[in-house]
Amino acid sequence: MRTRRTAPEDDPLRVLFVCTANISRSPYAERRAQQLSKGARASQFSSAGVSGAPWQAMDPAMALELNDRGGSSIGHVSRALSRDILKGVDVVITVEFAHRMRILERWPEHALKVFGLKQLAKAGGQVPAGIHGLAGLDAALRVAPPDNLSFDLADPYKRGAKAAAACANEIDRCLELILPLLGGYK
Repeated sequence: MRTRRTAPEDDPLRVLFVCTANISRSPYAERRAQQLSKGARASQFSSAGVSGAPWQAMDPAMALELNDRGGSSIGHVSRALSRDILKGVDVVITVEFAHRMRILERWPEHALKVFGLKQLAKAGGQVPAGIHGLAGLDAALRVAPPDNLSFDLADPYKRGAKAAAACANEIDRCLELILPLLGGYK
């Protein structure tokens, strides 16, 4: 088993999305994953930033993308990643390779549960239907390419509506492949 489970096996996976400041990509991924997995044996989703500005609202352009897709940005408050946050989750999904490396450098004890968003999505479509949770992650990562800089998701922060839409589309494509692995979403 690649990840370390801290909760009973039949509990939903606790999934953390990580970006730089927790104001654009990771809160969008968190809220969109919650929305898309509604009604399934859903995982629990949260988000944090490896650095940045705690206590900030979601970037307006990304919030608009989320709201236009039926989600809600209301109540999001950014937070900085910490050892305590990492202890409380089963899976960490980063949007940039540098985020992954920063986590591994600062908290190497959590290395087994840190994955790249696009790395996991690339492998997700190759896992047979019905395999999910930790077994789904393990199956995906047996066929996943190594995470690397080419899988980075461009930061749309303060780059306008077009960049926000492109980022949201890319996250949505990744979530379509990742959510079935995490909790049986179809």
